[in-house]
Amino acid sequence: MKTTKHFLTAILLLLVAFSYGQDYAYVNADSGLTVRERPDIGASKLGKLMYNEAVEVVEKTKVKLVVVDQGNKISGEWVKIKMNGYQDLKGYVFNGFLSETKIPKIINVKFSEANVHIKNLSIVDDDAVRHLDYEDNLVIDVKLGHSPENKTIVIKDSNYKSVKVLQRYENSITIMNEGPHCDLIDWKHYNSDWKPVKKINEFKFETLSYSEADYKKFLPVTIDDLKLAVSQQCGEDWAKYIEKVTAINQYPAGVTTSRIFIKFILTDFENIVTEKTIEFVIPMGC
Repeated sequence: MKTTKHFLTAILLLLVAFSYGQDYAYVNADSGLTVRERPDIGASKLGKLMYNEAVEVVEKTKVKLVVVDQGNKISGEWVKIKMNGYQDLKGYVFNGFLSETKIPKIINVKFSEANVHIKNLSIVDDDAVRHLDYEDNLVIDVKLGHSPENKTIVIKDSNYKSVKVLQRYENSITIMNEGPHCDLIDWKHYNSDWKPVKKINEFKFETLSYSEADYKKFLPVTIDDLKLAVSQQCGEDWAKYIEKVTAINQYPAGVTTSRIFIKFILTDFENIVTEKTIEFVIPMGC
């Protein structure tokens, strides 16, 4: 009996060791990553990995490589990988376009004369392709704990003469509890001015980020007005919950960012200007 137990324990330890020995990575190249027969940029192509596809790294070759991507030097080495879903199909890829952590899908918004890709932002229903070809405004719900701040925006397949990108944010008041919360999204707000985002090149941008002080900005309001708004929008029980509050940022009341807006100013080759705006809804009360 002891022998059987020892044998089962040994098998379990081997399985655990094998599991921890596996090294997975995720493709972070927008247009995918080529798999080659040998660790050489001139070697035959075996296939192509899609953005965010998982692969198992089975060997590090120590063969160094430096590539230039949109003016930026990316250093790394060739690694041998096993392609996901294929037991025996192995090849080599450049690990400068691999990430050790899974990456949120690219948000794809289609304009009439371009595609807009927003990278590394987790949103609700991230499988959907959004359209702003016939509409001027688009609303996207962001997942809890995420924000469109400090994100890369890439304009793909553009037929515009020029693209400008601006950003602003909106703050609202929330009343917090252990789980549920009352968000005064239909009351007063603080709206920041539009500011240009960081321009990396003609069709690549980086969104702005905000400080704790920015998140707390609000309009001058009285506590009585706040309590009345809470009573009207959330009910008397919520109004009682804040009866001892003397400031809008005193728990359980709080000011936080509820929406972030990204505006695209698009000029075509006939100098006709159109504007498209994406409104990102940020979860509150947490």
